[in-house]
Amino acid sequence: MYKKIAGLVLAAALLCESLAAQYSTKIDVLKGEQWWGVFVGGEQAMPLSEPFPQTDLSTWVKSNVAPLLISSRGRYIWSKSPFKIEYTGTEFRIESPIEEVEAVTGGKTLREAYLVCCHKNFPPAENAPTPAAEFFTAPVYDMSAEIPFSATADDIRQYAQNILAAGYPAGTLVVPGGWQSTIGSFTPNLEMYGDFAALVRELHDKGFRLMLTVTPFVSGDGPIYRAFRNSGAFVKLSDGRTAMAEWIGGYSAFYDITRETVYEMLRRQLGVLHDSLGVDGFLFDCDGALPYARFANAGAAEFLKKWSELGNDFPPSQYTISRGDGFAPYIHDLQTKRPLEWGLLQEMVSNILTANLLGYPYSTVSADPALTSDSVARDPKVLLRYVQLSSVLPVAALDIAPWRITDPAVAAQCKAAFTARERIGEYYRQLIQESARTAEPIVRHMEYEFPRNGFTDCNDQFMIGSKYLVAPLLGESDSRTVRFPRGVWISRKGERFKGPLVTTVTVADGEIPIFESSK
Repeated sequence: MYKKIAGLVLAAALLCESLAAQYSTKIDVLKGEQWWGVFVGGEQAMPLSEPFPQTDLSTWVKSNVAPLLISSRGRYIWSKSPFKIEYTGTEFRIESPIEEVEAVTGGKTLREAYLVCCHKNFPPAENAPTPAAEFFTAPVYDMSAEIPFSATADDIRQYAQNILAAGYPAGTLVVPGGWQSTIGSFTPNLEMYGDFAALVRELHDKGFRLMLTVTPFVSGDGPIYRAFRNSGAFVKLSDGRTAMAEWIGGYSAFYDITRETVYEMLRRQLGVLHDSLGVDGFLFDCDGALPYARFANAGAAEFLKKWSELGNDFPPSQYTISRGDGFAPYIHDLQTKRPLEWGLLQEMVSNILTANLLGYPYSTVSADPALTSDSVARDPKVLLRYVQLSSVLPVAALDIAPWRITDPAVAAQCKAAFTARERIGEYYRQLIQESARTAEPIVRHMEYEFPRNGFTDCNDQFMIGSKYLVAPLLGESDSRTVRFPRGVWISRKGERFKGPLVTTVTVADGEIPIFESSK
């Protein structure tokens, strides 16, 4: 009898395991085929070349991932649900609990694969929200490298004034965490700000917009936690204890936004800040909660999905990590965990290209703000290249206080980079409207725009739409090799380059190598 029962238990366990990974697929990589996918920002070099072990996308929280891969030979792999995936170097091994995931032929090129996959599986919604146009025409200034936490009203006013005094244009100010009366209340601290709405109006009058950093955290020793600790509002560990996450604000509980009542409460609180106090938008940062997100009522993937949806009602929204069903309608900061150093620059270009191929067209890339200040003093030249590259990305984010740039030549060239952005900024404004309608990437891989011309390995230059070729300087030299595709390409000084052509280009006075198509 005992053996019979034990056998039934074993059979049931095996059945459950089988059902959990009911569909298994092996997809061979074709000869000469290159793939971009899964890891949106930095976990793997793209196109994929190195094998990686099985990764469960339903529980992965180290960085952004997507159940999507795009091939230079016109194929794509996509699922409506996170799957497990392994890459051996010659094949993909995929396990899904809901469907057999296969490679689908969408055409013959990278562009055709992307567009067919997008319009078939996650087409742009009619009248879908897009980030505010000001994100693309004026800089975004992140205060966190200078003031990591609890910026006062005077801090914010002074930061804005210093930007203008340094000769930079007004833009969007991102206020770090620590602005709340108590963490988790979503109400500004009266002692720090007094009339918060008046502060916002003052900044608006100077041409600035204001974004607040919001997190899911609740102070573990504060009144909100004490009042609701037994209500189910916070994520709890498997043993029933409240999960306490470490972040810059200390140790905190955090809201379980997979519970609809909690999600709606947070959405209403954000609405008050936006509608009543005039706050323009929000930077959504849940990084510190991610190690415990799997304990949320509906799991880690759903936690990130609901977190990503909070910004839908507020077009000036920015995320550090998110999860969606395809095309992301918000700004995404693919923040690395690296200091500002030479190797970061190449990674930034690669990451922005991959993000655009995986449904994140409104992206920027930045260094770890906690590690940035030392780099500024140590190597002014790498700072210059970082600012130059940031100035030509869809969102020109500046997370370094401009007045901290003490080298006069570097300071002048950094300022010139943002002045020169004005021309492409207006083109970006056009592109976001086009992208919202067509789902086309904004920053485009050379292989995407010029297929089968030998650009699959070209990760150090890119296209802005179909109009501008950008070949950023990623080293100390003022010269670099540029690979021009077919057509005539005109530099800002009027020089003409007829492609296909591979040549060395030299620039001076902090100029950024940008070439406009003659078409």
